[in-house]
Amino acid sequence: MITNKVKIPKDVDLLSLHKIYVELGLKAKQDFFIDLIIPIELTKNYLGISASLIQFAATWLRTEKASKLIIDITTPNEKLLENLFRNEYLLPIIGLVWDGIGVYDKEGNNLRKYLKKSLNEVFTKMAKVEALKGEKLLLTNFDHFPESVGILPCFEQNGEYISSETELAVSLENVLMNDVLRNYSDTHLSYKNIKRSFSKIVYELMKNTFEWAKADVDDVPFDPNIRGVLIKFNKRKRSTLVENFKSNKGVSEYFNNEVLKENNQGELYFLEISVFDSGAGFISKYRSLNDNASKFSDIEVVKKCMIKHNTSSKGLNKGDKGIGLDKILRIISGKGLIRIKTGNKCVYRNLITEPYLVINRKNVEKMKLYDWSNDSDVNYTNYEPVSGSVVTIIFPLSIND
Repeated sequence: MITNKVKIPKDVDLLSLHKIYVELGLKAKQDFFIDLIIPIELTKNYLGISASLIQFAATWLRTEKASKLIIDITTPNEKLLENLFRNEYLLPIIGLVWDGIGVYDKEGNNLRKYLKKSLNEVFTKMAKVEALKGEKLLLTNFDHFPESVGILPCFEQNGEYISSETELAVSLENVLMNDVLRNYSDTHLSYKNIKRSFSKIVYELMKNTFEWAKADVDDVPFDPNIRGVLIKFNKRKRSTLVENFKSNKGVSEYFNNEVLKENNQGELYFLEISVFDSGAGFISKYRSLNDNASKFSDIEVVKKCMIKHNTSSKGLNKGDKGIGLDKILRIISGKGLIRIKTGNKCVYRNLITEPYLVINRKNVEKMKLYDWSNDSDVNYTNYEPVSGSVVTIIFPLSIND
């Protein structure tokens, strides 16, 4: 069988990933299947790149041209692969193809027998809400696996989303304080001050995936399908962050803002929260649930999803709808940054310079969102369509009064 190949380099970043989406889109139109080659590690692994790679893999799989998932190694052995899942983007991607097209090395060797033990170990860690090595917590639901294996009880039990934020807060506090932040005692007090707000963010975003990301626009469950959250602690020099994002004016300005407090070495401490899914995405799902959605542009739909009481409860679980993203904007107002990639849109908002405002659902134009590539709040880029959604939030652990 003749196949095309799409390769993710280990130095991929958010801007270069857009170019690889274009390559994928062009190759998907051809009469060949497509292999996806992914690196065993990344050199620039922050600000949502791991979650964005998971979304890319889901998009590749949904093209129906997917052939093989290839890990960029030549000689598989247990010693090499036993630490594979330190790189948090690999587990969700491998889980997507585990019961389907499978995972291989560059020589065509099936890696299933090498990975099975490590895969089970990570599933056990996630069920216990335990951190991975490297100051990060990955929690992923695999909807296509048996519930006893694929669904994490910290989020869902007996087919229902947990009703208590407090229960989740306790689980997160233990693992964040004892593992993710364990080597940085000066961040513990900061986390204690924000822990309730932090757990609410995770609770609301994962609740959104439960309500919106399990089935397609015809309410048919996706198979395979994943929904998860990645929480990472970052300690980086402000000057490095500003330099690394100089091509993205809005993000560079965020990290350069004096509201963010440096330590004595000029470093910023922040938690990065990325919630990802391989579902239909905000835009497609919203349109399927709202009869009048055709009159709104794609960016207007994204904005509507962020305004309180502006989503439909049709086909969703009981309870108040349309408050999740609105609540998150309120929580991170004055200090955080949010980035959303869904459908053919990729937008962000610096909540220091653009703090939360109460917006009437009829005034969608007042919801401020900026295009990821051109920083405009008027002209929005039409990117290659993606599967599901990724929401990444930067939550600083230290701010100036």
